[in-house]
Order: sequence, then structure tokens, then C-alpha cells
Amino acid sequence: MKKLIIITITAIFSLGSYAQNDVDVLRYSQTRVGGTARSIAFGGAMGSLGADFSSLSVNPAGIGLFKKSELSVTPTFYFSRLNSDMDGNSSTGEKDNFNMNQYGVVFVNDLRAKKGLKYFQFGIGVNRTNNFNNYYHITNENHDNSMMTDYQIDAYNTDPTDLDPFSTDLAWYNYLLEDTVRVNGGQLAYTSPISEGGVHQELKNITWGSTNEMTISMGSSISDIFYIGGSVGFPFVRYFEQYEYMEQDVADTIQGFDKYFIDQKLETHGSGVNFKLGFIVRPFGFLRFGIAFHSPTWLSLNDEYSARITRFYEDGSQDYKDSPIGRFDYNITTPMKLVGSATFSIARFFLVSADVDYINYSSGMLESGNYSFFDENAEVRDKYKSTLNIRAGAEIRLRPMSFRVGLARYGSPYVDEMNDGSMIVASAGLGYRNRDFFMDLGGSYSLKKEDYYLYDSRIIDAAALEYNEIRIAITAGIKF
Repeated sequence: MKKLIIITITAIFSLGSYAQNDVDVLRYSQTRVGGTARSIAFGGAMGSLGADFSSLSVNPAGIGLFKKSELSVTPTFYFSRLNSDMDGNSSTGEKDNFNMNQYGVVFVNDLRAKKGLKYFQFGIGVNRTNNFNNYYHITNENHDNSMMTDYQIDAYNTDPTDLDPFSTDLAWYNYLLEDTVRVNGGQLAYTSPISEGGVHQELKNITWGSTNEMTISMGSSISDIFYIGGSVGFPFVRYFEQYEYMEQDVADTIQGFDKYFIDQKLETHGSGVNFKLGFIVRPFGFLRFGIAFHSPTWLSLNDEYSARITRFYEDGSQDYKDSPIGRFDYNITTPMKLVGSATFSIARFFLVSADVDYINYSSGMLESGNYSFFDENAEVRDKYKSTLNIRAGAEIRLRPMSFRVGLARYGSPYVDEMNDGSMIVASAGLGYRNRDFFMDLGGSYSLKKEDYYLYDSRIIDAAALEYNEIRIAITAGIKF
């Protein structure tokens, strides 16, 4: 029997292995409008540029710059590569995806007025605001502890009949948590044959899905100087996660133990609603300023999740136990957002545009009628902060062709020195336009670095992750 680890820290209480927490709040609060190929090539800086369907999800006043009705659709290819390094052990995971990044229609009613209210616009369609396609592959040689060390912390002072049916109970069934011992004046602790490490660790975690937002927008222009627009957004969420974690006694130093696998599955579906209000003013023909307010998004979500632990013994035998199917309904309120923007143009030949978002991630919140989320919401407030997202793009027009470049920086949501999490996006593209038809090509490359912990950060070092993402989009549209 391995040496007993005396655990003196407070046990962690949760709803289960897939407990809803601050990670869920951040996942659905961080949005990045995919939209049209022009928007992607332009770095997403559409706040005061307008006359593009993507602008409806950035600054709905942009709908006021449409002079003709328009129908557009944007198929997109997405490639992600995730490099990990943990104590010198490097791995790579790759995932690709094909999706419809945007499709929608804008109707323009020309009021035939020379001054005052000149146009009224109505738009409806879908913009993709998040892509969850990633493949995490992390390997490590651990000589100090194990996932079961973390499970010992979770199980501390819990009777075997009350262990978590999605984690510690499965480990107890498979003798990965063993004898119970009374410590510290009667507190219940568990031993484990692998709590001191000496194992090869490997994580394979595949995520996929998206958040798409159906937007219904209305706007108008006044004397081609002042533009106003509002929209109601209906985001719908699909998130899937397939998690496989393994620890193996490669050196054959742990008696009776070969390896074990933890297999977990999570499926999340939901929908919500939000509101946006925007204004654009053009004090001079070559200059526009915009401002937009995004309300919080109120999401209603449902999780369905399950887990299995399979243990392999040295003699070649194996055993496993499945968890029940878990289901939980809950709500997430994401932070509000403010968007400021400006566009400068020269004789319809050259233009440059920039957007700045302000968002306070610490104001996100979990809610449920069955659970208070008091500790989880405190974690959101302690772990995240406010930040700025900056996007800029430029376009050269050589009729009928246009050439575009863009650059964006999405600020880190984490409190200072806790993690990085910022992202840089570089983009470029070109477009063709005539009176009745247009086609655009846009591509972007994104880079983000972040820390990832296989389990409790108090007992294991972080894996350094580097996300690389490529998007290639083609938009085709007609004017009528």
C-alpha cells in the first residue's frame, strides 16, 4: 500500500465532474463576430464602416448605410492547431471545420427624400459569433503526483457512499482510491496506489460546436449625416466536449497497476436573447464616428454529461464503471459591451477603420433555480477583469476590385499575472463589386497563448498552450 497523503486543505465541493463554473461564463462571454469575408479581411473593424451584414452584430447603425437591398452568404473553412508544452513534453492537436459563417438579407426602402429621413432598412440573418472547434493533446511525465491526488482532495472527509458519481466514486470502484483512514482527529482520508506519481499522463480533449446569432435589425439614415440602428439578437449554442485522460505506469514500478482511462462526454444546447443600439455620425464626408451598446446576453442552457473510468491491471484484466447520465438546466448572463469606432476615407479610393470594445468579464453570472452558484460567481469576480478589444482595417479600392488588410488584438480576460489569454489576429482579402453582384475573399490567422492545468493548480504545473487558427471565407451576394 502506498504511503498515505495527509490532506489538510479544504475539500472542493461541486455539482460533479462537469460542474458549471467560471469557465462556462468565459466561454459564452468571449465573442468574435465571424460574419462576411470582407469583415474578416478587415480585422472585424465594422463598427462605423457599415453597409455590411456583419455590422449588424457590431454596430446596428451600420444598416443605415445600405442604399440597395442585399442578399449575402458566407461559407467558411476553419483550421485550428494547438501546440502544448508541459515540462518539456510537446504535443500537437489539429481540428478543422466547414461552416456557414453568415447568411442574411437587408431590405432597403428608399423614401425619395432629399433631406431628413432618406432611407429605412430592415435586416434579418445569422452571424457566427463563436467557434469551439479545438483539439487539446497534452502529454507529461509526472514523478510527484497524479490525477488521483486531486481526487483524494475532492473525496476528503466524504463517506464512500457519498462520493461523486461522476468522478471519485468511479475511482473508488476501480481501486484507484483505496482504504479510508481517519486523520486530524477523525477526518476521513483516502489512499491511492498512484498518488505519488511515477506515471505517464496524456490528455486528448476534443471540443466542437458554435454560437450563432440570428439578428433582426432596423435602421435609418437622416440626411446622410446621422445613422441609427437597433437589433434584437437570438444566439443559439451548440457545444460538445469529448475528454479522454490516461495515466500509465510505463516504468512498471507500481505493483498491480498498468493504466487507467477517464472518458467524459459533455453536450450543451441553449439559446438566449440580447439587444443592441447603435449610432453613427458623419460630420464630414470623409469621416464617421460610431458608438454602440450591447446589452448582456441572457442564455438558458442545458448540460447532459457522463463519465467512465476503466482500469487495466498488470495481469491484463480490466474493469470499468459508468456514471449515470447527468442533466442540468441553468442560465448565464454575459457582460454588457460598449463599442466605439471611427472611419476615415479619401475620395472613395482609400479608407481605414478602427473599433474599440470595452467589456468587463467579471460581471458575468451563473444562475439556477436549483443551485445558488455563490462560490462560482465569486470565482468569476476574482478571476476575470475588464479589458479592451482593438480592431483595425484598411481598404484600397481600384474599381471593380478592392484590397484589404486588418489587425486585431483581443485583450486578456484574466486578472494581472494570472494567465495571458490575449489574442492577436492578422487578416487580408480582396473583393469584386459591380452594380448587382459582389464576391469577397477573406482570410485570418489568429494566435493565442494560455496556460492549462490537467487538474488542481496547487499540485501540478501548467501546460503552456499555443493556439493557431486559420479562417478562409468566401462571400457571394446580390443587390436588388
